[in-house]
Amino acid sequence: MTSDGVNTAQVPTIRLVTGLVQGLALYLLVDASSRHAWPSTDPVLNRALFLVFSFVPLIVMQGIGLVRLPRLIAWAAGAAIIATGLGGYSAWREMGAAPNDFYTGAIALGIFAAAGFFIAHALIVGGDTDRCFMATYSTHFDVAWKLALQLVLTQLFTAAFWILLWLGAFLFQLIGLSFLRTLISHSWFAIPATGLMVAAGLHLTDMQPGLVRGMRTLVLALFSWLLPLITVLVIAFLAALAFTGLRPLWRTGHASAQLLSAGACLIILINAMYQDGAKERTPAPALKYSGIAAALALVPLTLLAGYAIGLRVMQYGWSADRVVATACAVVACFYAVGYAASIFLPERPLQFIERWNFCAALLILTILLAIFSPLADPARIAVNSQVARLDAGLVPAAKFDFNYLKAGGLRFGRDALNRLALSQDYATRVAARDAQKNSFVSALAPRMVRDTNPLKDAANVVVYPKGKTLPQSFIKQDWTEAARRSAIAQCDPQGGAVKMT
Repeated sequence: MTSDGVNTAQVPTIRLVTGLVQGLALYLLVDASSRHAWPSTDPVLNRALFLVFSFVPLIVMQGIGLVRLPRLIAWAAGAAIIATGLGGYSAWREMGAAPNDFYTGAIALGIFAAAGFFIAHALIVGGDTDRCFMATYSTHFDVAWKLALQLVLTQLFTAAFWILLWLGAFLFQLIGLSFLRTLISHSWFAIPATGLMVAAGLHLTDMQPGLVRGMRTLVLALFSWLLPLITVLVIAFLAALAFTGLRPLWRTGHASAQLLSAGACLIILINAMYQDGAKERTPAPALKYSGIAAALALVPLTLLAGYAIGLRVMQYGWSADRVVATACAVVACFYAVGYAASIFLPERPLQFIERWNFCAALLILTILLAIFSPLADPARIAVNSQVARLDAGLVPAAKFDFNYLKAGGLRFGRDALNRLALSQDYATRVAARDAQKNSFVSALAPRMVRDTNPLKDAANVVVYPKGKTLPQSFIKQDWTEAARRSAIAQCDPQGGAVKMT
């Protein structure tokens, strides 16, 4: 019997059956989408089901034998409810958007949902192992790294399975037999077979905990020696700012993303150095002092990132990207405060990060739920911010990007555009109605032509042969209809010359 009361002999069977069910369910969803049949005709339900069957079976397969059965059932049910809600809301907010935006939203949700479910599952397995809400740091560390390496090794195992299958198919094809290639090319075989291999990979790696721990130790030992390098680079960068000032940093236009990326590297490598905090794994002095310096460097790095985001928000208002960047900055600042405070512990510097990492995990889960739910939807916040700037007169209607509301603001942008189309301000009402009637390019064209002075642009045109000039009828022609019918090829408003013959 396992620690959760399940018969040990039943664990592989449960995992394989769950993997097969997952594969069959995903195949049916993919097949329905290819045939435009239900439930693909209901985008909200379709995405919710995709999210549920992508993650809940993995939770069951990895948790069986490790988590007490009642708690595992409750966690799987809760995960299914969360996945249904997030998937359904994600599709609802993107209904009517361009296909690229719709699929981009699905991919982003899948990536961040995977991160969220991974964190939550590690916390739950760790808590159940120690029979408490907050397990010891060594337990959480062991569970999280074991799960991460299991997933990586399972992916490699599944990839190797498919490489060998295709190799066999090519061998048979050499002698004129194509049955294997035909078989593995069918989605009704490929998707369920992949589900089975994922289940088998999770089970095989679970049966070799010593191997997984050995790989973890090796990986962390290698990465920990990168900490001195990144620490020196970050400190040198911060010192250089005293001489260059902040202007070159702001001119890049993406300073906050780079700063937050550097902060994330510091956080990861500090944890690689610290490992589970056991005394027998006390790091070498070079690593220990690098960790202390890195913890201190995190503070100015994250403050600079927050300042950069704040400047952009004050200048241009909120955008979806700035909302996400702010969420990342909040997490980074939380880590920076805790890590910097931990170096002042008298006995073991950085020991405080053990509790701080647990709190940070809860904060990350809270922020992920908020961003992918109505609580702090980046698209809704961005649309409300930009429309508020228009209403307040901070941005005139002639310069406001109404097409963003239609093409980038999702459901919230189109609702705002409908309200602006009824505005009492004439310029706002006309521009909003133009954006409603036209596609993105054709709606953009009239505004660009309307904002262009033909006589001013004519001065930028070089006519050949030399000495000739453009006819006045050509200069004064109304190009609005031509711009509606094509992507605009207009004179460079910044003064660049356009050659015409």
